[in-house]
Amino acid sequence: MGVVTMVTLAVLVSYGVVSREADVQGDSRRYKEALFAAQAGLAEGREAMRIRLGGNETYASSLLALSNAGLQVNEPGINGGDRPFLELLPGPGGAGTWNSLAIDEADLAAAERLSPSGEAYASFPRQENVRYRVFVRDDEDAVDPLAADQGLADTNKQVWLIAIGEVVGRDGSRPTRAVVQALITNENAPAVTSPGTAMTGGGSDNTYNSGGEAPTVLTDVVPTH
Repeated sequence: MGVVTMVTLAVLVSYGVVSREADVQGDSRRYKEALFAAQAGLAEGREAMRIRLGGNETYASSLLALSNAGLQVNEPGINGGDRPFLELLPGPGGAGTWNSLAIDEADLAAAERLSPSGEAYASFPRQENVRYRVFVRDDEDAVDPLAADQGLADTNKQVWLIAIGEVVGRDGSRPTRAVVQALITNENAPAVTSPGTAMTGGGSDNTYNSGGEAPTVLTDVVPTH
């Protein structure tokens, strides 16, 4: 009887160890999926801000446009106060909804459905439970005395991008999340140029006697992206 009891206890202990190891591995896999979703969202957010920026020198107009579109976030944990969080990439349902990373088989190219040896995949992860959100927020910079809303008045050409990736579990289970952020800097700068060399001193005939005046210096904003 004692031997049977010892064997039973050993089996139960082994089962518990295996179960815990499986849970740890599952959490690790879900975290990697969430981290990938967050990084993908961050990359998409960078491009969205580049497009919104255009030829402007600061992000102030981009932040104001997002605010005027009703994309200020007021949720537990991401209520920015004087420097609000703005939903940069609203989901299909609008502000406050998630973007999905689910794979639609109809969107896959023929080569993506085959293994390197040419065999068709019987199935593949569809990532239907993987999603992300992306926010933008001004950093702490110098006060603009002319701005009505200091939290949107970017003066140092820098803003924070914050991306959250999430893997949703079964009903009632906790989601697995990963958060990444990056401080992005706008490198657009005013370029001081003139339409050509001044005629004075050189002259069209290279005799230094044309008597022309130097043209007015023009200032323009040239995107460097």
